[in-house]
Amino acid sequence: MDSVKLKKKFPGGVLRTGHPYYMANAIGDVPGCLSACLADEMIARISLAIGEFQPARIFTIGCGTSYNACQAAAYTLQTLLGLPVSAHDAFDFELDMPPGVDHQTMVIGISESGQSITTCLSVEKARELGAFTVGISANPESRLAKSSNLSLVDPFLHEIPLGKTRTYLSTALLAMLAGVLSQKDTGHKDFIDHVKNAVTTIHDYSAGWQSAARGIAEKARKGQTRYIVTGFGAQKANADEIRLKLMEILGESATSFGLEEFTHGPSACFKEDLTVILLQTDERTLAKAVRITQGIVSSKASLVVITDRVDAGWPVPVSLIEVPTGDNPSLFAQFPVMVAAQYLFYYFALAKGLNPDVNLEDRHPELGDIYAFFFPPGTH
Repeated sequence: MDSVKLKKKFPGGVLRTGHPYYMANAIGDVPGCLSACLADEMIARISLAIGEFQPARIFTIGCGTSYNACQAAAYTLQTLLGLPVSAHDAFDFELDMPPGVDHQTMVIGISESGQSITTCLSVEKARELGAFTVGISANPESRLAKSSNLSLVDPFLHEIPLGKTRTYLSTALLAMLAGVLSQKDTGHKDFIDHVKNAVTTIHDYSAGWQSAARGIAEKARKGQTRYIVTGFGAQKANADEIRLKLMEILGESATSFGLEEFTHGPSACFKEDLTVILLQTDERTLAKAVRITQGIVSSKASLVVITDRVDAGWPVPVSLIEVPTGDNPSLFAQFPVMVAAQYLFYYFALAKGLNPDVNLEDRHPELGDIYAFFFPPGTH
């Protein structure tokens, strides 16, 4: 893509060439955006739209970053509500719709643009079958917004760069709110208070996370070009999203695993060019995580741990980024951990001399217009 086309992606055609890039602003906007999602007006609007409907099951559907937000929401809702809640790739949902989509079902579709064709078609199909549908996007005029029973719009609208950081967390939170508020006998006030505490943590600790991330990135080996991200529960959804962003922003290889899955084979590729990023905020998996990291540091791979237990006896050498222990960290630490990780891949990009606002195919015109093949006009 030439420089003229590239600049059209940004406000006023201005492509930033130094820190803070747009991504830094978007990460910095996370506390304000999450707080806006929790505003009394938003809560009242969701509650009014849902009315007396109380689903027996919930499906969350999306693609890419939106699918990862669906995973985060599904894990949180199933844990809190005790209902069957599952996340599905929208294309899979459309072609192989799971059983049980009916008038007792809530289907939550997430698409930052609101135009992702498979997500829109899936939500419309679910509504035809009687499901109560929720469309979450950054565009109130989008197809998803107009075709859903309840349209929820990101309070800060489109993110620049498009949907890379802030909207992962805001759309996940809106999906969680729709599910929590549909259960009349659950403590939605407690949920809101827990998230507000997480938002306060993000606000108070962001400067420290930036400093830690900058230091880790500057000390990273110059030849590191591969990444594995791992975590359990809500942190597995975060791991999937971090993996995607490392590929988009750095143009390098990255993959993600659940904590147990991580122990079954990936160690064969622990070489000097690999960085492992482990997310740990669940007391139930702490001992296992520490044992796993002991194995990692015995290899040639580099290791970064983002944790609320820096005193857990992590092995040396390991780069630690601390998040404070808060309310129910196995669930609600997903918000501060993700922001800390976003600063990490932001500074990885800067240390490599890259503009984090720009994707790989935008930097290398010789690859051709990949998106023209992946997403024909009107499909994304």
